[in-house]
Amino acid sequence: MAISADSQTGSAYAVYEALRRRFSDGEYAPGQRLTEMAVAAELGVSRTPVREAIGRLLAEGLVVSAARGVAVAALTPREAQHLFVLRADLEALAAELAATRQAQGQLAPAEVDALDRAVDQVEAAVETKDARAAAKANLTLHRAIGAAAGNPFLENALHRVWDRVAVTTVANLDDPHWAGAITGQHRAIVAGIRAGDPSAARRAAQTHVEAAARRSQS
Repeated sequence: MAISADSQTGSAYAVYEALRRRFSDGEYAPGQRLTEMAVAAELGVSRTPVREAIGRLLAEGLVVSAARGVAVAALTPREAQHLFVLRADLEALAAELAATRQAQGQLAPAEVDALDRAVDQVEAAVETKDARAAAKANLTLHRAIGAAAGNPFLENALHRVWDRVAVTTVANLDDPHWAGAITGQHRAIVAGIRAGDPSAARRAAQTHVEAAARRSQS
């Protein structure tokens, strides 16, 4: 996927965004090596903006130094534990705020309908046993809930958490038992939001992330 010519002026940020999308879409596996030369060739840019983008990813902990390049960071069990504690609180808050906005008439019907469609997309991908598509659809749903919360600072914090979690999501969704379980959990979150019930939405989101944490540690 080459970066458009318009994006190549000062393209370090464009490269950074392209790489982050790959992380969030689950295109990289933990431990996978990335080199400046390979990334530059794939994106159709010079090595200089790639070097700058990789430096930013290093600072954010998404990659770690490796021989002749960097490697996609793999969470240690302790790091995963810390991350899921944070994720549970953030996602519970996002669901609660989204449901509060729904109760106050601040969510457009189209926004709530979009959440249902996102759940359907996850389910459809799970049924076809396409773990990568399921992971991408799963992130789309969680991003939509984060946006529905209406708090840009919370949404930004969630994006940083999702980027770290995404590299393990594809592997988790290869497990048919877990993949099948998440649909019901997702529907419970969206049901709470649609009903304008902040407590129900928060509990459902907390339960979902806690289940994901147990799955990641098994």
